[in-house]
Amino acid sequence: MAAAGRLLIGFVLLYAIVAAGFSIVFLRKIESDARYTQEQQLPLVLSQNRNAIKVERLASLARSIYLARDRELERQLQLQTHVLAQSFTLDENDELAMGVQQVSGHVKQIVAIRDQIRKMDSGDASPDPAVRANLERQALETYQSAMHVTDKLSQSIVSDAAVLAYGMSGDIQRTAKMIQIAWIIILILPVATAIGAIYVVGRHIVAPINSAIEGLRSIDRYETRTVKLRRPLFRELSTIYRAIESYGRVSSDLLRANSILQALSEEDGLTTLANRRSFEKRLGDEFAKATQGGTDLAILMVDLDHFKSINDRYGHQMGDTCLKMTANVLRSVGADRECHAARYGGEEFSILFPGCNLKEAIAEAEKIRLSIASLLIKTGYDEVIRITASVGVATVTSAKFETSAQLLENADRALYLAKHSGRNIVKSLPSQGRTDLKSITA
Repeated sequence: MAAAGRLLIGFVLLYAIVAAGFSIVFLRKIESDARYTQEQQLPLVLSQNRNAIKVERLASLARSIYLARDRELERQLQLQTHVLAQSFTLDENDELAMGVQQVSGHVKQIVAIRDQIRKMDSGDASPDPAVRANLERQALETYQSAMHVTDKLSQSIVSDAAVLAYGMSGDIQRTAKMIQIAWIIILILPVATAIGAIYVVGRHIVAPINSAIEGLRSIDRYETRTVKLRRPLFRELSTIYRAIESYGRVSSDLLRANSILQALSEEDGLTTLANRRSFEKRLGDEFAKATQGGTDLAILMVDLDHFKSINDRYGHQMGDTCLKMTANVLRSVGADRECHAARYGGEEFSILFPGCNLKEAIAEAEKIRLSIASLLIKTGYDEVIRITASVGVATVTSAKFETSAQLLENADRALYLAKHSGRNIVKSLPSQGRTDLKSITA
């Protein structure tokens, strides 16, 4: 990101320098064009304007000379025409100078014709009408020729002025278009750069950060699914990306380890039933639900009979097999109704039946006792081990219990009663006899 930042700053500086350079170049061009227009083109325009006025003045003088009938007036107008014609020679426009000279010659010819007519009129003899008419016709034709030349000169001046104005406007338009294109480029580049920067920031900075945040949230929520992080382009974010991935793997490993430890802490390693710690916690929770909700809760304490003799005769491995088979019997009970079975310790097991009254609990205990008694466990010497179990039953409604420990104690005493009564039977304590069995031994 630091390199990208330096690159962006360098681009901004370079862009500012290039934009300033373009601006200076265009401003100088505008200044040069303005100076050229002021020094070269505007004088030409003014000169063309003056020439147009002069041509119009020349045409007016020629018209006045033709219409004048006074010799003195004709001479004055002819002199003005000559002076005006001489002024055109300063413009260095040969076509215009020649045209003006033609008009001046036509004016001179008109004056000469008019002098001939006046001499004829002032003579002693009467003038010939045909000759006079011919002279008048010549004067008219000369005048018309002079007007034709002035019209042609006016059109030429107008045309030259139009060409000059068109050239000036074309230069201005070209300069304006170049400036327009340059400034469009100058303005588009920052917009394109900003769009590109927004895209880069959104895709390669914001998106990876959001992905990383989602990954952290997923880890915090202990989700087992793998969050696919958007791999960032920048090195600094890549470091964060790798750190989050490592943290996710470590967290996942810790979660699995904690799950295993949790299972080990609540599960009996031999039978995979719940252990005593887990059972007592569950007993406390179910006892609180039963007492608060006004429902019943049954607890069964199951103890294998003469288990020590099995270990002594067949060995601890066969004893473990008997415990596992017993655990399978207790697990099969859970398939029929809600219950929670555990290995309470040694060869002693315990089962919780939420919502089960004393009669139902005794029936369940009898099924368990009969199932255990029907087990046939073969040894390695083709012998068959048969085991039995004594069961003690207690329920919350069978007596008044203030704590789950008292309920467990009641079931345990019932188990001792079953042991004392000959084993392989189910027993429960009468509600009125809870405190009468302190001296009972197994």
